[in-house]
Amino acid sequence: MFKFGTIGAYKQVRNNPRCKASVDLVPGLAVIPNDSSGNAFPPGASSTAKGDVYVVGNIIDKPEIRNKEDFKVLKGEYVLAFNLADLKGLPIELSSDVVVDYDALVKDDVLVPAADKSGKWVKAGDDVAEFKVSLKVLEKNTFGGKGLYLTVQA
Repeated sequence: MFKFGTIGAYKQVRNNPRCKASVDLVPGLAVIPNDSSGNAFPPGASSTAKGDVYVVGNIIDKPEIRNKEDFKVLKGEYVLAFNLADLKGLPIELSSDVVVDYDALVKDDVLVPAADKSGKWVKAGDDVAEFKVSLKVLEKNTFGGKGLYLTVQA
């Protein structure tokens, strides 16, 4: 799951609602929208993960969903993708289901998009400076059961 840490973030972040999911997605995953193909896909190479990434931020618009954790943007459905670079310096929250190795994370760790087509966020290595967008862990919280309060670095 994903949510903005401030209400004002909605006013300054660009979004792309024109692309469809190329695979099943959940809010909080990193995606790359491609307007020419009309698809939004998780980064599959380090070059795309290091570029301009967006985060899935669809609202739950399916009345049959009774539990937030069950919500998915299915393949072929439109993705509401928010440009993370626009949120530089602002807080966001992610749930543990979109983060790799949640239990090993501590304050001040930096997360970057995984380049394995999962769309998940992974702890950065020595190449963190090469990424256009990264997320700094401020604290662990209970968002989505187990979550993170982070700040966007771009």
